[in-house]
Amino acid sequence: DRKHRRANPHFCQDIMNTYFEIIDDLQEIAIAEPFVNTVTQGDITDVDLNKSTIFPLCHLSVTNASIASNLVTLDVSVILMDIIDFSKDNPSSDIRGNNNEMDTLNTQLNVASRLQATILRNSNIRDTYQLEGPFSCEPFTERFEANLSGWSVTFSISMNNSMTSC
Repeated sequence: DRKHRRANPHFCQDIMNTYFEIIDDLQEIAIAEPFVNTVTQGDITDVDLNKSTIFPLCHLSVTNASIASNLVTLDVSVILMDIIDFSKDNPSSDIRGNNNEMDTLNTQLNVASRLQATILRNSNIRDTYQLEGPFSCEPFTERFEANLSGWSVTFSISMNNSMTSC
C-alpha cells in the first residue's frame, strides 16, 4: 500500500543499510590489520596527512555507483599508505636505497591481499553483498607531500536493489 510506504520511512532502506554495512565492514576489517593504525572515509583531500595522523593509514571512499533494476554496484577506492623513513646511513644496496619504501609497499600490498580475502569470506557468509571481480592495485610513492608510499586499490561490490519493489 503506497500510503503505508510513504508513512513508514524505514520501509525501503535495505540499500542504505547495506551501504552503511559495507563501509562499517571495510573499516572493521582494515583497523584489525597490524599494519593499519588509522581508517578514514570520504574525500582524500579532507584527510590530515601531516604529522598528526597516525600511520599506516587506510582511506576508504565510494567513487561510483551503478544502479540496475535488481542490482546496485559500488566502485570502492581504498588507499593504503605509510610514511617513508629515510636513513642517514649509506644505502645498503642500490635497489633498496636509504629508505623503507620497498618495505612500505610490501606491507601495504599484504594488507590489500588480506582485505580482499576477508571480504570474500564475509560475502559468502552474508547474502547482503559480494565482491565483483579482482582488486586492482596501483603503487604510488610520490602522490602526497608527506613522503608517503603505498597502494591505491579499487574494486566493486554488488548488493541487491530492493528499491524497485517500493
